[in-house]
Amino acid sequence: MTGSPRELTKEQYEATFSPPMINVTATAEEIVPLWDYLDPVIEELYHSCTAWDWRVMFIYESRDGHYQHLNVPVPKDNTYLSVVVDKPSKQIIGHYLLDLGALYPDWQGA
Repeated sequence: MTGSPRELTKEQYEATFSPPMINVTATAEEIVPLWDYLDPVIEELYHSCTAWDWRVMFIYESRDGHYQHLNVPVPKDNTYLSVVVDKPSKQIIGHYLLDLGALYPDWQGA
């Protein structure tokens, strides 16, 4: 079940975050139809930027295994559409524009 796209507030997003989040990118299985949810969001925010490589780059999971954050880079440096998934209910809660460049301006990426 995907539901209508819903942008999360910073507080709603952070409520699903439990540091340290666990990087499960290599082992995560698809539990929701991500692109059914994300395609309309991308269309609205980025007008389909068809030349962009739309893909999940990182998947992080809360320590208790309840939430996953599926991070899709957008056409802005160090910025991701982070889709929050409630694993037990296999539902997308919403998405949040995670601007790591704004959060960590001094970080020098690899």
